[in-house]
Amino acid sequence: MEYPYLLLDAGGTLVFPDQELIANTLAARGCALDPERIYQAHFQLVHEYDVHLRGAAAPLSISIGAFYREMMLRAGAPKEAAEGAVDSLVARHDVVSLWTYTKPWVAETLTLLQSRGIRMSVISNSDGRVRQQLEACGITPYLETVFDSDLVGVEKPDPGIFLHALEKLGLSAVECLYVGDFYSADVVGANRAGIGAVHLDPFGRYGGWPGVHLRDIRALPDFLAQLSINPALFELFPARGC
Repeated sequence: MEYPYLLLDAGGTLVFPDQELIANTLAARGCALDPERIYQAHFQLVHEYDVHLRGAAAPLSISIGAFYREMMLRAGAPKEAAEGAVDSLVARHDVVSLWTYTKPWVAETLTLLQSRGIRMSVISNSDGRVRQQLEACGITPYLETVFDSDLVGVEKPDPGIFLHALEKLGLSAVECLYVGDFYSADVVGANRAGIGAVHLDPFGRYGGWPGVHLRDIRALPDFLAQLSINPALFELFPARGC
């Protein structure tokens, strides 16, 4: 059985905002919040960005502080607590990235994929620290290499970062599949580079959007098995014209 080379997003796919740290930071300000709500709020916010970008001509610009504040608000934190926690979180992020958190099922899934002979690398929009984030979470042993937009000099959805990765890996677009959670950057960017893509949608918010939507990477092993049998069943280029 022949599988594609997997090009994986990092944030929202393999690593996530540190929900425990964020919840503890809020707790110190009198706000008790289930850490899992941070995880859910992250994907709610990404979906809102995708909806905005779907109908907007101009790219979205948001600071890291604004991102964390909006995520905490959507998780149910009172405005005062969220705004009070932002400076502390940004200061921590400046020293140690808040994206050094993962779920146990990430390594479990990558182990299964690797056991099937599937090769993997990461292409991520980041600030030059994505490899460190992945190392901190024990993920780099599963990867051949990591492409960080800050180091490459171009970020998704610009196809340049994908084409750079293909050149360095010695692969053609048709040999690869991209997997990510941010439709406007991941699916659109990969398709622009001629790479098929699947989108991760943990909470089923993208009903009606074209393409393949999986809950998270735990669905990849079964999906790849189906893809290898009948690739014509799956729409891997839903954003080709974007």
